[in-house]
Amino acid sequence: MSERKDPGGLWRQISVVVRADILLKATEMGLDISTECNQALAHLVGIDYQQQQINQTPPKQHAPVLHPVINAEDPTAISKVMKTKRQQAVKPVPEIPVAAEIPPPGTSITHQAVHGRSPAGKGKAGTSEKRRKDDALKKFVATRISRVDTEDAVIPKDDLYQAYTRWCRDHRCAAVPERKAFATLLKNKFAIREKTVNGIACWMNVVFT
Repeated sequence: MSERKDPGGLWRQISVVVRADILLKATEMGLDISTECNQALAHLVGIDYQQQQINQTPPKQHAPVLHPVINAEDPTAISKVMKTKRQQAVKPVPEIPVAAEIPPPGTSITHQAVHGRSPAGKGKAGTSEKRRKDDALKKFVATRISRVDTEDAVIPKDDLYQAYTRWCRDHRCAAVPERKAFATLLKNKFAIREKTVNGIACWMNVVFT
C-alpha cells in the first residue's frame, strides 16, 4: 500500500483493491471512486463529509477503463470482441454544495443554518418585546397602585400578581411576565419593598387604588 501526502495535509492517497465487476460498473456510471469511498467511510465513522466538501475537494482518482481481453482458446472470442463497444470514460459531474450551507459573505454559517436570520434582527425583536412589557407594568403601577407611608399598608404578592394578570387581559397585553420576573421588576424598577406578614409574602407601603 502506498501513501502520498497532499500539500494541505488533509488527504492521503492509498491503493485500494476493488472487485473487477464493481469497478467496471462504477466506471460505466461515471462515478468518482475517490468521492464514493470517502462518503461511505465518513458515514461509518460519523463524520459530516458534505461539510468538508465546502472547504476542500479530495484529489481525483480516475479508475482505469477495462478493455476486452481475447481468450485464444475460445473460438467465439473474436466475434464477441467485435460486437462489444468500447466504453468511453464519463467525466464525473462536479458536486454542487447546498445553498443553505454556503452563506453570503460576512454571515456566520452556524447562525445562518440554525436561525435563518441575522443576530441584529433577533436583538431588535427581543428589545421591542421587553419594552412592551415594561410599558404595560409601568402603566399598571401608575393607575392601580398608590404608595403610602403606613407600615401596615401591604398587598399580598399573590393578590397583586393576579390583579396584574387580569389587567393585562382587559387591556389585551401580548405577554404577561412570569411571577418571578414580575416580582423582580417591582423591586428593581419601581423600588417596592417586600415583607412577610403572618407567614404571607407581601408588598409593603402600597395599596390598591
